[in-house]
Amino acid sequence: MDAIDRFREAGETHDIDLAMTVCADDVVVHSPLTDRATFRGRAEVRGLFEVVYEQLSELRYSDVLGDGRRWALFGSATVGGQRIEETLRLTLDDAGQIVEVTLYIRPLPGLAAVMAALGPPLARRYGRSRLTAAVLRAMVAPLVFLTRAGDRAGIPLALPESGRPA
Repeated sequence: MDAIDRFREAGETHDIDLAMTVCADDVVVHSPLTDRATFRGRAEVRGLFEVVYEQLSELRYSDVLGDGRRWALFGSATVGGQRIEETLRLTLDDAGQIVEVTLYIRPLPGLAAVMAALGPPLARRYGRSRLTAAVLRAMVAPLVFLTRAGDRAGIPLALPESGRPA
């Protein structure tokens, strides 16, 4: 079983130890939320994966594309009651270990749900106070509300008749 298969299995089974066996010491994970959030090295990435695996449910990868050093995993999951689709762009080093992960998530309400679900526990995991986690939660709540409301009420207003939900 190669690194991509093991990483896929680790995500679907929430097996932190298995995920870490295929990550290089200098692994980097780029957040789907902002360029300001990057996790570097095994310790930070492990902390991230621990929170992600606690918050995501029903993670299943449907497709794997790539060869050599560049791969993409396509999957879906649920977070905060919201279905999401995710794409992970994985880069392997010369030893066949994952050295870089870049995540992409859709739809926008799902991305906001990810931010709400992961932000406060990540803040706590990395030593921030409960107050800081609460402030972060309060900052994200309007974004979650507005993206869900906009998705349900606003988007149909911009669609042609054939594209509107029934």
